[in-house]
Amino acid sequence: MEYIYGKNAINAYLETNYIIEIYATKESISNDILKKVKSRRINIVEKNKQYLDNLVQGAKHQGLVAKIKDFNYSDYNLMVKRALEKQRPIILMLDGIEDPHNLGAIIRTCEAFQIDGIIIGKHNCCQVNSTVAKVSTGALAYVDIVQVTNLTQTLKDLKEKGFWVVAAEADNSTDYNKMDYNMPTVLIVGSEGYGISRLVKQQADYNVKIPMTGKVNSLNVSVATAILLSRIVNK
Repeated sequence: MEYIYGKNAINAYLETNYIIEIYATKESISNDILKKVKSRRINIVEKNKQYLDNLVQGAKHQGLVAKIKDFNYSDYNLMVKRALEKQRPIILMLDGIEDPHNLGAIIRTCEAFQIDGIIIGKHNCCQVNSTVAKVSTGALAYVDIVQVTNLTQTLKDLKEKGFWVVAAEADNSTDYNKMDYNMPTVLIVGSEGYGISRLVKQQADYNVKIPMTGKVNSLNVSVATAILLSRIVNK
């Protein structure tokens, strides 16, 4: 992960300690940006548009590109320990999410609802990269994201620690509105094309679905995740 770009993304990340240096065209250096950069002692370098185009491979950068620190995944045991200190912890597990835009949007949702952590697989999930960082609009700095080798074994461990596992799964499922989420909860959301893998699905204590009455019977995974987390948090 090297660069993020665009005014909104950079403004958001200026509230964190992720930015190392900013490259900007003369026209895009606003007083607001200068004030934030100065207060955080971040170097801002004036560059031409062609230079910025090359940095982000032609993406729409609005004259602003920031070099950011490498992302470090959180420690699993520490994340779980902190979660269990809460009265009703909620952890999200992503099984096979491949689109970085979906992952970034999910991270943003988790920050909004103060979810205790996100668990992703080391080999079957999109990893955190510059696209994820940009789409998350700063939320990446405030959410614990854990990378594990085996999702199934991780679920077994979480169940031993007192968590109940809820899978977003259409078959043999309950209306998500009718579930009682007053318990330490792990919500599993599956991949965009294939859903939750068989071995991971077997660890679920409950399956839930979002009833739909329209002609299109599926939702984007980031949208579905937001709906489910909103219900779990507010139930």
